[in-house]
Amino acid sequence: MLPSFLDSKTEHRPKEEFIMRSTHRQFRMVVALLLAIFILPISGAMAASALVEAESFAEKGGWVVDPQFADVMGSPFLMAHGLGKPVADAVTKVTIPVKGTYAVWVRTRNWVAGDWEAPGRFEVRINGKSIGEFGQRSGEWGWQKEGTVELSAGEATLALHDLTGFNGRCGAILLTNEPDMPPNDPKAMRPWRNRLLGMPDQPAKTESFDLVVVGGGRKIDCAHALHQLHCAGAGEMTLAPHRP
Repeated sequence: MLPSFLDSKTEHRPKEEFIMRSTHRQFRMVVALLLAIFILPISGAMAASALVEAESFAEKGGWVVDPQFADVMGSPFLMAHGLGKPVADAVTKVTIPVKGTYAVWVRTRNWVAGDWEAPGRFEVRINGKSIGEFGQRSGEWGWQKEGTVELSAGEATLALHDLTGFNGRCGAILLTNEPDMPPNDPKAMRPWRNRLLGMPDQPAKTESFDLVVVGGGRKIDCAHALHQLHCAGAGEMTLAPHRP
């Protein structure tokens, strides 16, 4: 038997092991490169959405809050009631989660849909740029999409620009990089809306009343009646006017 230093198999084994280690290193480098090129960009393009309810605009300009469809919308909406003269812009800030291309969905309706030019038309502007014209399509409340916009992460300026002064209506604005249309059914929309706004599905109980009057005609008459009942010892009561 030959000594190990004269054994040809032993002599070539270190060289073969070196080649195998080099091959493994190259393979790992190729895999890492493929992950960087194909996988990481996909995982980085996270789904992102920002929902802004119109009545929450910081500056409402000439737009007014109308609650008459709160049972359908889940909240009031803004209306441009200018008697034929375009009202001042409603303006607010919105936080964009990540940089990317965002579709702009607006919940609105053409309140006198027909074979004529819609009276309640308005523009949505982001950072001063018009995204499109809204309020001229369906006569029912629904989501209307007119374009997309490139946005950087951080704060952006959102504006409602009235075009007619004839009661344009805006319930909410959704900026999203997801392809699907937002839900329109009230039952599906409520939990979806709560999730985007960080609200609980069931509101927290903060106060207790023995009697709650909802609507009931003129506020002053209801308030007077409640005051008389309270003075008579009827307990704690509250008035919720302008509710559907």
